[in-house]
Amino acid sequence: MRSPIVWKSLAFPLAFFMAGLSVGAGSASLPEEGGPAESMVRHPQVGVCTHLRKWDNEEIIGHLARSGVTWIRDDFFWKYIEKEKGVYQLPESYSKWLDLVHQAGLKVVAIFNGSNPLYAPDIYDPKAFSKAATEFARLTRGKVDVIEILNEPANFGFSKHYGGQWNGMESDGSESAWVKKYVELLNESAAAIKKVNPEVKVIGLGSVTPVNFRQLAKGIAPEVDGMVDHPYSFRLVPEQVPFSDSEAIRTRDGIVTADAQGTFASQIRLYREQAAKHQGPRELWLTEWGWPTYHEAKAGGIYPGVTEATQAKYILRRLFLSLGLGVDYTFVYDFVDDGRSPYDAEHHFGLLDADLKPKPSFHAVKRFTELMAPYRPAANALDVTVFPITNRPDAHPIVWDGAPFQAPGKVMVQQFQTDGGKKLVALWSGERASGELHPLLADIEIRSNEPVLKMFRTDMMTGNREAMEFENRGGRIFVQKTSIPDYPVVLEIN
Repeated sequence: MRSPIVWKSLAFPLAFFMAGLSVGAGSASLPEEGGPAESMVRHPQVGVCTHLRKWDNEEIIGHLARSGVTWIRDDFFWKYIEKEKGVYQLPESYSKWLDLVHQAGLKVVAIFNGSNPLYAPDIYDPKAFSKAATEFARLTRGKVDVIEILNEPANFGFSKHYGGQWNGMESDGSESAWVKKYVELLNESAAAIKKVNPEVKVIGLGSVTPVNFRQLAKGIAPEVDGMVDHPYSFRLVPEQVPFSDSEAIRTRDGIVTADAQGTFASQIRLYREQAAKHQGPRELWLTEWGWPTYHEAKAGGIYPGVTEATQAKYILRRLFLSLGLGVDYTFVYDFVDDGRSPYDAEHHFGLLDADLKPKPSFHAVKRFTELMAPYRPAANALDVTVFPITNRPDAHPIVWDGAPFQAPGKVMVQQFQTDGGKKLVALWSGERASGELHPLLADIEIRSNEPVLKMFRTDMMTGNREAMEFENRGGRIFVQKTSIPDYPVVLEIN
């Protein structure tokens, strides 16, 4: 069980609090410089991706601290750390941001990223890379908690350098050359890093899931603490990923990584099975996923242009689902919008816009971290049955690479509990977010061996909390005609 983190701040640079960000009634605020100590609860498993190297604005650290996340994830590029062969030094900007986030009580996942032209023609030379990663681990000891080896090697320079397809399978069915090369790089780097900094965790993989499964089968070194996935749903709902046990996807990837419906839950389960089968890492780190709030100006893009409300709803659904399924750490991409073009998806994944104004998703994440910090997946789950008054079938399945994906449209249920035995049930309708219809209504039956004295309902979009009426019939608790929206509501059961 990972306990919620309580950060006690005594003082902070004044620049962090210039904006006076309002984060909703009842939310914690950071202390003013020289003010009294304040406790702030953070969720120990939740993080956000940042691009601090792009933002010369210390105010962002204050917003990060207010969000209730524990972790940030950012890039640290090899070529800027080793500008001369054998000489390793952190750029001033890297040292500055590491000092600031460390002072703020945030934990850091540092992506040791990129190639180095000093070692051409093999710009990813594994010995040189692992040596540089080792020196980075030495230079950042006490400031960096986790080192991730490369970001998405399937999508960026690594696969292009060694050659091969994004999913690791060539047209003749053979394996792409870069798949094995990355395993060698990861294993050598992890072993070297642990020799100089055994406290730091090393995580890796981070390609598309079919590649990660192939690499797990090749054998991951015991020094690697965690496997990385980036489960973007793209145009699907958060309960799905664009992989399924279908003829089209099997033909495309040559390997099965999810069930016939492409459910996120099945992919998490299969990750655990694949890792266990090949003695792979035990921890699962989802270090990127999110939805952009841009306007689609042309057809054919892989990301939908969702509303800010939909972004918040989908992030909440994925957070509850991830942690309910036992994912070790999960990171929203990303914290601040990266640009201002209304038509560029990559500019609009942020919880804050480019002016640092919070979107609804910022408040949603803050509510989640504050409420859910003491909870873990329920070891002794209640018997919960939901009876929807109507169904919400997906009338327009999305076809992805020839495979249809239909939103489940059913009520999703995840259960949690505290060490003290307090129960919480999260419920939402697994439909596409829409403002067209009222939330569906459902009757709920809960069987409990312990008496239920009180029940409270919290709306995760508004933060409203209210006592619920229920009927107790000898251990069977009935709630009638309660609304189940397209985002999570939680029932706290006492």
